[in-house]
Amino acid sequence: MMTAVEAPGERSTRTLPAVAGAVAEARRWTASVAGALLEEDQAANLRLVISELVTNALRHGEDGQRIDLAVTPKPEFLCVQVTDDGPGLAPRPRALETDDNGGFGLFFVEQLTRRWGVTRENRRTRVWFELDYR
Repeated sequence: MMTAVEAPGERSTRTLPAVAGAVAEARRWTASVAGALLEEDQAANLRLVISELVTNALRHGEDGQRIDLAVTPKPEFLCVQVTDDGPGLAPRPRALETDDNGGFGLFFVEQLTRRWGVTRENRRTRVWFELDYR
């Protein structure tokens, strides 16, 4: 049984410089915004997925640019967006497998979230996901 938020919250946003420390800061910030809404296991999943997506934004984004985060509580799930200045990606059949460098790519995102996707807007790439509260 899923928990529903009685009154969905306001969207919270944060912009981070595209530097290595952004991963840890993104984890801290999203946990502070959403932590009270999530059960312990889901809070850990949120930290893992955010780490993966911000790392991808750093790896594939443009140097010296920014990473925008947005967290929006919906009635039955949390909606999170990570936007960067990279060229984007088109998920392909092998996107959910480990890569040659040992990374798990989007495997964790696929396994730990309700659903996820990628959009392009104003020459920026946005990866979004929904995470159940329970």
